[in-house]
Amino acid sequence: MIRCVIIDDEKHAISIIENYIQYVPQLQLIGTTTNPLEGLELVKSMQVNLIFLDIQMDEMSGIELTKLLPANVKVIFCTAFSEFAVETYNLEAIDYLLKPIPLPRFLKAAQRASNIFLNSSLKKLEDIPNDYIFIKADQKGKMVKLNFDELVFVEGMKNYVAFHQGKTKILCHLTLKEVEDGLPTTRFMRVHKSYIVSLKQIIAIENNQLLLAGREDRIPISDTYKENFLERMKKKLLI
Repeated sequence: MIRCVIIDDEKHAISIIENYIQYVPQLQLIGTTTNPLEGLELVKSMQVNLIFLDIQMDEMSGIELTKLLPANVKVIFCTAFSEFAVETYNLEAIDYLLKPIPLPRFLKAAQRASNIFLNSSLKKLEDIPNDYIFIKADQKGKMVKLNFDELVFVEGMKNYVAFHQGKTKILCHLTLKEVEDGLPTTRFMRVHKSYIVSLKQIIAIENNQLLLAGREDRIPISDTYKENFLERMKKKLLI
């Protein structure tokens, strides 16, 4: 939901926008005020995302108020005067609505706001570091966190896989194909029907076998995966 307020010194103008907001499920009206200073406090105290804002008001203009807002708060200007459009553009307003505001024009502005906030939310999700996963352990209801930096290799064991993380081995009821699909290809690679290795943990390649950091195990490279593996290693080869 987009938490919004209306700040306009005309109660009639507020009533119109209040009515319009009912047609937009994504908008949640938090409050209204005819006083821009009260509106500024309302925005800061109620975690508001969006303001429907008049420009010409007695105590403070909408343009002056916008310059005092937190960076994450967006504005849709609602005014009877067209001459402020260029100045509000420089303030990165979502839209500029001229009174009297037709409902279709309001809905278009609301949709634009919804798209902007949706894209912002998706961007925040993308910014979450992709450096771990959770897996279901043998114990019912237990989830174990696996940090990619600590995961050395994954071993297929019939109906189970074993995640080797440091000296720890965690068994999980999965197929190796499911694990392969769930791990980032930038960090892990399958080298055998029974093994996926962390590229970061490889310390040597010797006779079609891999030596991994902190392990005595030697992981075989099978013919099926050898060509792709060596092709990838060429990018790291210094000769």
